[in-house]
Amino acid sequence: MKRNLLRIPATILERVRAFDQDNVVATTVKSVRPEEVDNFSHLGLHTRDGKLFVPEPSPPPAISGRYSNANLFGMVKVRKDLPKTTKEFGFWAPSWGSGSYHYVSNEREVYQREFFPPKEVALSIELIEERAGAYILKFAVDQVLDRTAPNFELELLYNLNLLQENVGSADVFKSSTSADEFAATVQVNWRILPPGTVDEVLSAIIQGKGKVTAEQQTVMKDRIEVLSRLKPEAYIAGADGFLRYFGAKFGDDFVVFENVRYGNAIYVMYEDWKTLSQKSRIDLLAGDPDAFDRIVHKEGWNRQLQEMVRSYRQKKRRMGGH
Repeated sequence: MKRNLLRIPATILERVRAFDQDNVVATTVKSVRPEEVDNFSHLGLHTRDGKLFVPEPSPPPAISGRYSNANLFGMVKVRKDLPKTTKEFGFWAPSWGSGSYHYVSNEREVYQREFFPPKEVALSIELIEERAGAYILKFAVDQVLDRTAPNFELELLYNLNLLQENVGSADVFKSSTSADEFAATVQVNWRILPPGTVDEVLSAIIQGKGKVTAEQQTVMKDRIEVLSRLKPEAYIAGADGFLRYFGAKFGDDFVVFENVRYGNAIYVMYEDWKTLSQKSRIDLLAGDPDAFDRIVHKEGWNRQLQEMVRSYRQKKRRMGGH
């Protein structure tokens, strides 16, 4: 694929300014011949028996490029445009002849660093039509951007580079969905489920959710087994057909949410969990970092969660709670 864009092309900025609405989406449309479909196999696009199969929206793989990697794991940017700051560096060194150690430190001027949390936006593919032996495909980053927002160009450049890395081209179109309508898709009503066996909880969570793939059920069962060992007081499932998130309630101010769609991390929310759980991941990560904790599903994540639950229960006991 082509190199990353260092700045938004002037032609794209002109298109954005000409739009008669503020909501836009990073999108590109390509004509793809059957023999070129394999170029997009990393996104799950493939053919079988002469038929095109379009995958469900999902984040592009991290190996596609730096923005695809940052989309899943975050990005640290060295801010050479800002003044340097003083930072202390130190280590424990052996004390000569005593068998003990002493601390040695020094200060250095370093550039400031800024951490950009993972956005985890999905890339969707839609077959528009078949024309002259080719598929007309729309590739879109599933995030509606408001051109009046102060960080609009930064967000747009990010999303354009997701397309550039994975599709080889990038453009922007007006969104056919308003910001309010987009936000409404992540509004969730929750059902509180009583404790039970892993299979009973899984069955209750997916009840009424339509088609749930075998892969999704396997992921959910594994996560429920971990939560079950921690003995939550109740489980939580999205109502009204909402499947993506489910969770476990350990107290009125300690709830763990799982993401069945991407499975990259869990979110531990506290007093304001009912409000926070209505937010998209992007809005959540852009908000107050002290309002929740995010545990990435890597080796040791279950032990980290276990320790958090243990500490929470100890605190409750000290305060006379249950």
